[in-house]
Amino acid sequence: MIYNKNNPFLATIKERYSLCKTGSNKMTHHVVLDLTNSGIRYNVGDSIGIIPTHDQELVMRTVKAMGAKGDEPILDKAINQQIPLRDYLAKKSNITEVSRKVVQELARRQTHPAKKEHLEFLVAEGNKDALKEYQKNRELWDALAENREVKFDPIELCHMLQPMLPRFYSIASSMKVVGEEVHLTVSYVKYTANEHLRLGVCSHYLCDLAPMNVSTIPVYIQSSHGFTLPENPSANLILIGPGTGIAPYRAFLQERLATGANGSNWVFFGEWNRAYDYFYEDFWQELEAKGNFRIDTAFSRDQPHKVYVQHRMLEKAEELWRWMENGAYVFVCGDAHRMAKDVDATLHQIIQEKGGLDEQGAKNYMKKLRTDKRYLRDVY
Repeated sequence: MIYNKNNPFLATIKERYSLCKTGSNKMTHHVVLDLTNSGIRYNVGDSIGIIPTHDQELVMRTVKAMGAKGDEPILDKAINQQIPLRDYLAKKSNITEVSRKVVQELARRQTHPAKKEHLEFLVAEGNKDALKEYQKNRELWDALAENREVKFDPIELCHMLQPMLPRFYSIASSMKVVGEEVHLTVSYVKYTANEHLRLGVCSHYLCDLAPMNVSTIPVYIQSSHGFTLPENPSANLILIGPGTGIAPYRAFLQERLATGANGSNWVFFGEWNRAYDYFYEDFWQELEAKGNFRIDTAFSRDQPHKVYVQHRMLEKAEELWRWMENGAYVFVCGDAHRMAKDVDATLHQIIQEKGGLDEQGAKNYMKKLRTDKRYLRDVY
């Protein structure tokens, strides 16, 4: 059986617990999914796609803002069947974002002059930043509640919504060690916007909503497309992964242990506080005791000035350069917006300074690392 977005396997949550100790300001969980009898195989570096379900409280708030009851029949085009509105909103639609299309339709139908003017401003050309800010602070129900003058037929509005999309998580385990399981490192997203608590759709689903030991989690595997271990078991690895970016490296190192790979492994991990947020600390200590492994940590909130993984890299620049010159593979996993850019800039700096190269020489060196598939990134 081939499982995919349109035909996912229904996995079971076998285990879940917080990776953060009491007192932490973070909420990161370890979640174990059971794939027994699925026939699913995955490689280290792969991701798993999970199709979540919205919280019923959010669904009913949206139903109320629509002026509906929740049992109105809506055509699910994927299966060509009518399903109740509440189920359509829970499983088929993205109701945590307000699309430009919905804002445009609200603007077109709004009769309140000031509200209409504001909505028209948001969708006017050149006001992309204002629209983004509006969208960032609202879910669908907010926008509908603020524009009660506008009435939508539930069917019409549902067919305006974006579909529920799968969320992808880097797999934090090797099948050679865990068998028919998938381990995940899940950052539970919670924040306040527009004076209301907002919850990450999939993290809330995995960490709170989904029941334990019941086959309800729709999943499928997404290939890594190259972000995986080199074939040479003697290759040395530099693994840079702050926060949940550490997940695939747990998988890599489980695999290397299981296969007896003799290459050296150097991890750079960062989080807020060592006392509370040192994910998988026992595993790293076990690896250190076995040899061929070292870890450099950056706990940003443990001192008055912020310390990140790129600062640790600069402190070890001479040695990092030596590793790269001797053929080490460099992996980066985690936040694309800031961390990955900062790490990339730091690698450029180390190559330029320690290699005695000019800026173009350093760029060429980085380009060759990429071409040789020795600089691999999984950023999101």
